[in-house]
Amino acid sequence: MATKKTTPTITNRQIYEKVCSVEKMLKDCLEVPSSPVQSTENPPYLAVAGPEMPLSVIRLEDAPDYLPCFDEADLLYGFQDRPIMMSYDPVQVMEIGEESYLTGPMVFFRVGPGGSTVSLQVEDLYYLTEFLESHSVILMTGKDSLVSVRLD
Repeated sequence: MATKKTTPTITNRQIYEKVCSVEKMLKDCLEVPSSPVQSTENPPYLAVAGPEMPLSVIRLEDAPDYLPCFDEADLLYGFQDRPIMMSYDPVQVMEIGEESYLTGPMVFFRVGPGGSTVSLQVEDLYYLTEFLESHSVILMTGKDSLVSVRLD
């Protein structure tokens, strides 16, 4: 029985050249820093406030300027029936009796699907303004006074 010998359609040289070109592309991709991908969505907008600082809108990247421990060693305070969180420094909480008072800045943000940080909405800012108005208190010690936010 005779077998017919067929010639390969791809030569060893062609395979070698393809492997080399793929290797070169991979090397170029790994060595050259890629340009950042432009997101079609705007960066999240948060809000910042403090006992003596008005509520202000900031970008996510600016949060550590107001709260250095943001997203590292901060504590979170959740609002009932709202996907809003408040981040604050636990070192700046005073315990008086059974009540807790925050004496430092706080960053507010909205929690999106999967726990991601998303921009606050206008209605959230109204809600946070009401929260700050109803929870801001002045603590007196002799002649000294300290504005703080009561944590429930």
